[in-house]
Amino acid sequence: MFIHVKRGLYAMLACILVMTVLPVSVAKVHAQNTTYYVDSVSGNDGNNGLSGVSAWKTLANVNETVFGPGDRILFKAGGVWNGELWPKGSGASGNPIVIDMYGTGSKPAFVGSQTSNQTLKLSNQEYWEINNLDISANYSDSFTRRGIFIHANDYGTVDHLYFRNLVIHDVWPNIPHTNNNTAKDTGGMFFHIEGGTTVTKFNDILIENNTIRDLDREAITLTWTSWSNRAGETGGQGPWTGSTNVVIRNNFMSNIGGDGIVAQGLQSPLIEYNTIDGFGSRNYNVSYNAGMWAYSADDAVFQFNEAYNGKTTKDGMAWDADARTNRTLFQYNYSHDNEGGAMLFISYGTEYSRDAVFRYNISQNDRNYLITATNPINASLYNNVFYVKSGITARMFNTNSGTASFKNNIFYYMGNTTTNSWGASYTYSNNTFFGNFSSTPNDPLKLTTDPMFASPGSGGIGRNTLAGYQLQSGSPSINSGVAIAGNGGRDFWGNTLYAGSPDRGVHEHPAGAVALTNVAAGKTATSSSFINNPERVTDGVTSPASSYAGLDQGLQWTQIDLGAVYNVSAVKLWRYYDGGRTYKDVIVQLSNVSDFASGVMTVFNNDANNSAVFGAGTDAEYAETASGKSISFAPAQARYVRVWSNGSSVNAWNHLVEAQVMGTP
Repeated sequence: MFIHVKRGLYAMLACILVMTVLPVSVAKVHAQNTTYYVDSVSGNDGNNGLSGVSAWKTLANVNETVFGPGDRILFKAGGVWNGELWPKGSGASGNPIVIDMYGTGSKPAFVGSQTSNQTLKLSNQEYWEINNLDISANYSDSFTRRGIFIHANDYGTVDHLYFRNLVIHDVWPNIPHTNNNTAKDTGGMFFHIEGGTTVTKFNDILIENNTIRDLDREAITLTWTSWSNRAGETGGQGPWTGSTNVVIRNNFMSNIGGDGIVAQGLQSPLIEYNTIDGFGSRNYNVSYNAGMWAYSADDAVFQFNEAYNGKTTKDGMAWDADARTNRTLFQYNYSHDNEGGAMLFISYGTEYSRDAVFRYNISQNDRNYLITATNPINASLYNNVFYVKSGITARMFNTNSGTASFKNNIFYYMGNTTTNSWGASYTYSNNTFFGNFSSTPNDPLKLTTDPMFASPGSGGIGRNTLAGYQLQSGSPSINSGVAIAGNGGRDFWGNTLYAGSPDRGVHEHPAGAVALTNVAAGKTATSSSFINNPERVTDGVTSPASSYAGLDQGLQWTQIDLGAVYNVSAVKLWRYYDGGRTYKDVIVQLSNVSDFASGVMTVFNNDANNSAVFGAGTDAEYAETASGKSISFAPAQARYVRVWSNGSSVNAWNHLVEAQVMGTP
């Protein structure tokens, strides 16, 4: 199956947008920190708008006023306004302009005009918070139409735009769908950056708790930007500049004609707790759509989302790490009953999907091809569950080029037997393949036995319905996975990783835990210089603080020989504590050789300026208390533990009351 290039949509956007110009009338300027009221039934545009009894009536005064920091524009519940809402002005940091409702009843309703491309617009405006509105644009003409359009042009950084508790619906552009790019600039919410003289981006965007339903084509698209060029990738006027601090959270989308959430032109966006029921609903089998996806974005995180009832096989996947993306992360998501499959990785020529991670996700009864991977670079898929019930025909892969690794996944396939090509350049380790597979890949530690889920296939609507994918005691998938560094620290249900050795699938079974003991108890402690009372380091006594082993001044280490190699997963330290003392350059290292000349693993480092020359640390300094400091990490094999410090905030001496090393043989 040939995957058409989506990027044509972005070039097309810049060409067909119809921009609304400022009104000819002179804008009204006023004092700041003022509240204005608008009542579509009892208001009057001759009023001053400063109270409910002297409210404005139409949008005319609102659109002609330049609002300032601290202003509030309140629309009366139950009211209806026709035309474009485009208030002017900007707020300030800590003092935004707020649009909201007053009174009781239904949300104030705004219905788009035949002559405006959008119902609500902001352009080169910042520090706005827009809440509790009903927005639609249900007209019959063939016209590019959007519920909300946020625009910036050669502005610099546009800060703080919040959209909460909105209902956006019935946006029908009625533009013929003739190819895969047509009409992807219409729908619910669009953020658009133009220009070529001043680098421009959005910062601090929050889209939260909104309902977006019954529209064509896109639900949320953020951000098309002309600042999109980087090595090997062109398509805009200037160097790639991602919009920052973007959060899209807890939105519900349904009956969407095309894509759900498109995260593009963004740096480190967070897309979480969103649900989409029905996407690609009206692509007429010519357009390519997905549920939630990233394009030309770096370090995007998609987590705790649900996508179901995708209605197309052009693409039709729930999730997509598309071209021009780096380090896209999908975790703890749930996809089900999507005609196009679960996950897409795709590159176009030199415009790659690089280093994407897909972990701890559940796919239930997705169809067609569960995974499509077209030339990704270094994709990593681990600890996922792919379940297909009896009667469904679905293959594991559509295209499977590029490079990818698969670890600790469970493929549970009860569907109609099909052949599978598992990808010549892919690597597999510790996966489970159970069911009607005609072939399985080269995985030296694979299992083909029943993973013993509690109730496979029993997931419904909602992430809270998935307990059936927890492992039962005695499952061969318990303690048979491979440890993966930087694994997020939790399973699908929030259980800590790992309980004993890693499990396969999305569940870390607590019965798999092996009791950890202090394997340093009574062992010998040595130092880089002298050490007074070395037995106190491992005697199990953590109080009083005066029961310490004393070391020399400056950068020093204390080392514990465990006597044998252990699987170590935590180190706990007590230093001299007196109500606020902080030790500097605390570094904890593991090794299997006593001189730490090789095989060193650093599990904690708060030496931010690299004064100890072990690399700049990213862990925070901490004040010593009687509770000590616990340092946990993925299990690692080690015989020797070395703990560094460089004096404290009080003096240059080093003290260690107790060191405990938690592990198993």
